[in-house]
Amino acid sequence: MKTSLGQKIRRIRVSKELTQDNLAYELGITKSAYSKIERDETNVSIARLTEIAKTLEVNIVDFFNDSENTAEDSKSNYGFATKRDIEEMAKMIEALSKDVSLLKASLPSKSKGTKSKGK
Repeated sequence: MKTSLGQKIRRIRVSKELTQDNLAYELGITKSAYSKIERDETNVSIARLTEIAKTLEVNIVDFFNDSENTAEDSKSNYGFATKRDIEEMAKMIEALSKDVSLLKASLPSKSKGTKSKGK
């Protein structure tokens, strides 16, 4: 059985642990209007689909893929963070690592200028 557009949107929303209220609020529409989108009771404009995709942090193409778990794969592979979040964190860690190396290099060495105890 082929999954409808509304079912795909719902699956992605649920996988991101969002309620219909959450998504309706983010989109600036009523819960009732949003619910009709998930129940396929209204024709959704490309502009609205683009807003939904952006809010859910998925590519609009995910709504039209035949794959059952396209959007869910990114969540399951990366926990609660998106791939973009992981990439940004990796850059931050790299920058912090460089900062730590610079700080270590600026500290006086323990072997320089210290005397051994007991000699």
